[in-house]
Amino acid sequence: MLATLQTRPAKAQAIGPLALLTMLALGAMWPDLAVAQAAHVPVVLDPTFHTPAPPNESFPQNPTHVAIATAGMTILALIMVVVALIEGKRYKSTVPLAVVMAGAACVFPESIDNYLGGCYWSQSRDPAHTFYFLMGREFDYYIIAMWWPFGAVLGYALYAALLRNAKTSTLWVAFALSGLADIAIEETLLGYGGVYTYFGHQPLVLLNHFPWWWLFVNVSSLYLSVAIAYRLREWLNGWKSVFVLPPMPLCYIGGFGFTGMPAIFAINGDFSPLVTQTAGALSAILSLVMTAGIMAFVLGRSPFALGAAARAGSTGDAIANPAIRHA
Repeated sequence: MLATLQTRPAKAQAIGPLALLTMLALGAMWPDLAVAQAAHVPVVLDPTFHTPAPPNESFPQNPTHVAIATAGMTILALIMVVVALIEGKRYKSTVPLAVVMAGAACVFPESIDNYLGGCYWSQSRDPAHTFYFLMGREFDYYIIAMWWPFGAVLGYALYAALLRNAKTSTLWVAFALSGLADIAIEETLLGYGGVYTYFGHQPLVLLNHFPWWWLFVNVSSLYLSVAIAYRLREWLNGWKSVFVLPPMPLCYIGGFGFTGMPAIFAINGDFSPLVTQTAGALSAILSLVMTAGIMAFVLGRSPFALGAAARAGSTGDAIANPAIRHA
């Protein structure tokens, strides 16, 4: 029951410390580049279900690593809460905090896409540590602390750029920085060991163990809910900010299902390396297409007009500010 144990992407933001973390992490991983690009380990399919078997007991949990990783990720999430509070005060809005807090709501769709995308989280086998079960797999409480910062950092990097009325080129840069942060955080955690891993035929393993198709799918799927929150930011201010929480997990799992589908087929099958890598590239392309569509149809700006900022009175502003709509 040997599976391809691989790692997952890292999540970023457009602020200095995380950009530095990204560069340091990528620098540390660079020596493994040649090995990673040649990686295509045969996967033994389950004789009953004909899908890659999860590592289960062959990937035991390291309680010390889980505790340290949980503490580190919790600190990162709390830093994002402080950033959101500062930003909320600056812009006189409660939406920044809601966007950060909504990242924690991604815990439930994450467990679903982890099944589909071949991501396995270590299990303590201790009922006192079990958060919930899904299709026979246990998810411990620590996954809340692990998944919250991913949604908070990736999502808020994009929201911060929108708040500043950034040019379209800057939005694409924020997308790229979020992806780089995704790589840095995930490669760090995956290399640490005993927390989580990837299995199956993961496409686009370009550095160490992390499949890059996750980078594109994660960021683009979060972008949808962030763009909606920004577009409706005036209406969502105050107590209505609670309505930011449901769209993030819903948009995330919907976007993941659409953009990640080609890679999911490859991971859960036994195709040639060419087909597997092509499927991963197609998921990355679909993610970029969806992001461009979000810019056009949700934010009301051309994804190709790189030097343009949001126009006063544009579709997005009209929805966010009824005064514009009725002017």
